[in-house]
Amino acid sequence: MSRAGGKSSLPILPNWFLVGVLAMVGGAVVLASTQRPEPGQTLAETLDHGEPVSERQLRFVDYPNGDVGILDAAEGHAMARLTTGEGGFMRSVMRGLARERRASGHGAEEPFTLTLWSDGLVELRDPVTGRQVALSAFGVDNVKAFTQLL
Repeated sequence: MSRAGGKSSLPILPNWFLVGVLAMVGGAVVLASTQRPEPGQTLAETLDHGEPVSERQLRFVDYPNGDVGILDAAEGHAMARLTTGEGGFMRSVMRGLARERRASGHGAEEPFTLTLWSDGLVELRDPVTGRQVALSAFGVDNVKAFTQLL
C-alpha cells in the first residue's frame, strides 16, 4: 500500500514498542511517586545500601599546571595527584561535583564523602549539594580508581 507520492503507510514505530515505552514510563512514575524521601533527604538516601564498610572524606585541589590533587580531608595529606591526561573518569566526576557546588554558591570548604556500602555500592557524595554519584554504575575499572582511595 502506498499513499500519494509513493510513501508507505506503515507506522514509524511498531505498536508493541510504543506500548512497552508507555509501560516503562508509567512504571517509573509509579515508582517515583511511592519512593518519596523525607524532608531534607534525597531519593537515593531512601534506598537501603546496608552499612558503610569503608568511608573517607576527600578534598579535590586544582593545581596551576592542570593537575588535580586528591587529599584526605581528615589528615590533610595528599593521596593522589592526577596529571593532565590521567584519570579521566575520576577527573570528570570530581569536576562535575565541584562545578555543581560552585553553581549553588558554595566553595570547597566542606569535603566530599567516598563510601563503600555493605551491598557493594561505591558512592561519592557531596554533603553540601546533596548530589550523589553511584560510581558502581560505571564499571569495575572506574570503581577501582576510587576504591583505591579507601
